Amino acid sequence: MAIESNKKIRNGHIMVMIGCFDTKEVDFEYLYACLVQKGVEVISINTGVFGETDLFPVNYSAEKVALNGGTKLSEIRKNKDRGSAIDIMGKGAEKIVTDLVIKGKVSGIIGMGGGGGTFIALKAMTAVPFGIPKICLSTLATKDLSQKVGVKDIVLIPTIVDVTGLNKISTVLISQAAGALCGMMSTTIQRSQEVKGSIAISVFGNTTIAADACTRVLKSKGYDVLAFHSVGSGGAAMETLTVDGVFDAILDLTTTELADELCGGICSSGTDRLTAAGKIGIPQVVVPGCIDMVNFGPLKTVPEEYKDRQLFSWAPDVTLMRTNAEENKVLGKIIAEKLNSSKGPVTILLPLGGVSKIGGIGEIFYAPHIDTVLFDSIRENCKESVKIVEVNANVNTVLFAERAVQQLLELLA
Repeated sequence: MAIESNKKIRNGHIMVMIGCFDTKEVDFEYLYACLVQKGVEVISINTGVFGETDLFPVNYSAEKVALNGGTKLSEIRKNKDRGSAIDIMGKGAEKIVTDLVIKGKVSGIIGMGGGGGTFIALKAMTAVPFGIPKICLSTLATKDLSQKVGVKDIVLIPTIVDVTGLNKISTVLISQAAGALCGMMSTTIQRSQEVKGSIAISVFGNTTIAADACTRVLKSKGYDVLAFHSVGSGGAAMETLTVDGVFDAILDLTTTELADELCGGICSSGTDRLTAAGKIGIPQVVVPGCIDMVNFGPLKTVPEEYKDRQLFSWAPDVTLMRTNAEENKVLGKIIAEKLNSSKGPVTILLPLGGVSKIGGIGEIFYAPHIDTVLFDSIRENCKESVKIVEVNANVNTVLFAERAVQQLLELLA
């Protein structure tokens, strides 16, 4: 296929093309041509374990991908284990793409395939930061791929037909995908006004009043505020975007996902929650907001081991369980240990009037003796580098919000 490049269109931009060039080389040859014709440089990564192609240049052979995944390609072929092969090639591709990102060689990334090819492509795309265009043409695009996509800004395009050679449907979709990727890459983001910086804030139904008040004050002072609902995916998204460098500071008002991770609730964000800001060294104000509760679905879904605990129906499909003293002692230590390793400034705010709306005076989860266990555990396990401030108010109040913003602005200053 003759390929003519229009170098003046997008000079200097580099696209990563990833897929199984062994069985789908014709499809990828066409995709490669579409990209080159739009004036972009293409770095191609072959994740197909059965061979290479000479239809277009291959920058990273399957052997290189396999080695980056920790195994020789010959071993993969010898084992004849498809699941293991996909996992190894996915890890190898992710490692290669991570290195390319670090070197500033990824302006966009595009992949294409069936089940295995989709898994590998999406695995590699998770290494690419927010804002860099990511497109995957997949036979599985209409299925639930939420676990594989995670919190990344990946665009999925259904292939309609199988990826097994060019036809009047696949050529249209491949051409459009290439055009879409180049268009996304060339888009200029226009802002209505300049901001001092971007701040992420975590929120829950039991901290809404405080979160809204924090947002109003911060916006009035010229900051862009992005709220994340602490239901598992929200916290995970905030952590991922923090690592991607999207924020200048974090106001982690609602860390309830840590309680769900400890007790097996439905709103866990995994073990990486409350680590990103510390890793990259940006200022963070952290509150043990809603640590007094664990989230489950309808009452009948609460695990048997928790049936005799204090439960509260927040909604027909949400049952909250009050955390006990033992759990709060552990949670206090977890919070402290995660923040002790922070490279940037950290302040912990302790709401002495309750860590949630329903944990306030006269409310159903009000248990100051348990909150005291949490606070004492945080104090005992925190290093001197972590500043701890007590606020004589409930977390879900304007007063607490004002103190939280004050502490954050001091760290930013």
